[in-house]
Amino acid sequence: MSRNSAQRKHDLTADSAQKELVKLIQSFSYGHHLHTVFSDFVEMSALAISNSADRAQFEAREKRYLEIVGKYKREEVERFPQMLGLLVESFERRVAVIRKETADGLPVSGGLTDVLGETYMMLGLGNDRAGQFFTPYSVSRMMSMMLMGDVGAEVERRGFLRVHEPACGAGGMVIAAADSILAAGHNFQQAMHATCIDIDPCCVHMTYVQLSLLHVPATVVHGNALSMEVWGTWYTPAHILGGWTFKLRRRLEADLLREAVALEQQPVVDVAEPPDVMEEAAVAAEIETADVEVLERVTSRSTPAPVSRGATSLAELFEQSLASGARERTVFDTIDQLTLF
Repeated sequence: MSRNSAQRKHDLTADSAQKELVKLIQSFSYGHHLHTVFSDFVEMSALAISNSADRAQFEAREKRYLEIVGKYKREEVERFPQMLGLLVESFERRVAVIRKETADGLPVSGGLTDVLGETYMMLGLGNDRAGQFFTPYSVSRMMSMMLMGDVGAEVERRGFLRVHEPACGAGGMVIAAADSILAAGHNFQQAMHATCIDIDPCCVHMTYVQLSLLHVPATVVHGNALSMEVWGTWYTPAHILGGWTFKLRRRLEADLLREAVALEQQPVVDVAEPPDVMEEAAVAAEIETADVEVLERVTSRSTPAPVSRGATSLAELFEQSLASGARERTVFDTIDQLTLF
């Protein structure tokens, strides 16, 4: 999308809070590069939200917050909370429309949107970083409606959906997934958990801020879904306060039990010719190893779970690798226990 196209779209679809947000960011242009201002804004917002819930990473993130603040004059610093307030107001207006539609018995029309992604493109920053562009939200929502299918039945069957996004950008696809769940008559704040990964820290912060403001339970990872490297992990307040680490662990154990039962009930297939003795022994050893691996993962919570052979996506493999021995026990394990009382 060109700058002129983004401008026309912004004029037609942006609410007054979004438009005021763009003006405040542009007001820095006399002394700062707009990309730097935008990146600092979303990072400071992410740090402030994280420090309200994630006490385990408080000190390092508070230090980083003060480093960013030191780059600006006092009167400039005062604009950043105003910008966050406008972002919150934009989401509040959209949620208010959804609530009114629901109260009036009308079908939900897809009132959410990727506010920060649209703002990024409106400011012309998409051309500023070697061709980084964010998918228009209308396209994201169309893809979500096509791919998610009968989300209502899946939510009824399993309690909640798991959404994996290995290249999340600003989080537009995850917001669109939440929109689809809402259109199906379910509260996405309870019926969905998202795992989002991106190699760009600005994208990580954008996704984290938007999902936090929408109260979406999510783990947002600054990492590389291909090389499996991790540089930082961000847990939304909804994830922490809702005890989602425990819920995800329970879901994983249930899946592993189903795997074990299916493996146990697998019928023996007769063959015309007896297999080679060595080949038969190798197959039996592999099945036995798989059984032990599954049972160990089901029965021992204190033992880090290895990557499952049955993982269905790269994002799921990546997420499971985060549960390996490389990550020490954190405050979230304690918080998850507190939420049970």
